[in-house]
Amino acid sequence: MTEPLAVDADYRERYSETARILAASGAAVRFTALKVGDYRVGGRVLIERKAAWDMRQSLFDGRLFRQAYRLARAPTRALLIIDGKDRTLRVETWTGALATLAVVFGLPVLFADTPADSAQWILTAARQLAARNEQAYARPGWRPKGKRARQIFVLQGLPGVGRARAEALLDRFGSVRAVLAADEKALLEVPGIGLKTARKIVWISS
Repeated sequence: MTEPLAVDADYRERYSETARILAASGAAVRFTALKVGDYRVGGRVLIERKAAWDMRQSLFDGRLFRQAYRLARAPTRALLIIDGKDRTLRVETWTGALATLAVVFGLPVLFADTPADSAQWILTAARQLAARNEQAYARPGWRPKGKRARQIFVLQGLPGVGRARAEALLDRFGSVRAVLAADEKALLEVPGIGLKTARKIVWISS
């Protein structure tokens, strides 16, 4: 007998339509307190589900990129599902946010028209993981070796930061976390970091 697909859901999703559909589809949904994300599949993938209105609100109040930062730092893979559409956002704002999520934070973004579509994405992820449970899987792409090399690699994802600036930032602040916590004045003290770049770093990390 095939075991039901296991999905952990944050307790705040208890009354959501997506969680109800997951359970009705036969998934073994367990509600728990997740520190990051709304759903966890197979203990290996974190999923943040955002209704379109919340996507818009979190973009303007700063929550979106803070959540993206936590998802990117999680020890498991992570992705974002945007549920529904918001036609009030300017195209430039929308595409800028999506590009930042994908390029800076490395988060895949999936789109769903309804909560049922969100549930289907989550079920598909669960099925894919279950099917590959016995297979080794390596994420594609070059991975730098050593802590400093990885820190520099991460910092190069910031807007306007190439390798030289990433090295200068790391030399000045000592860690990626300290760079992201730095204010504009402190960033301007780093060789090669101008006002425009400093403001972009503060914006992306706030």
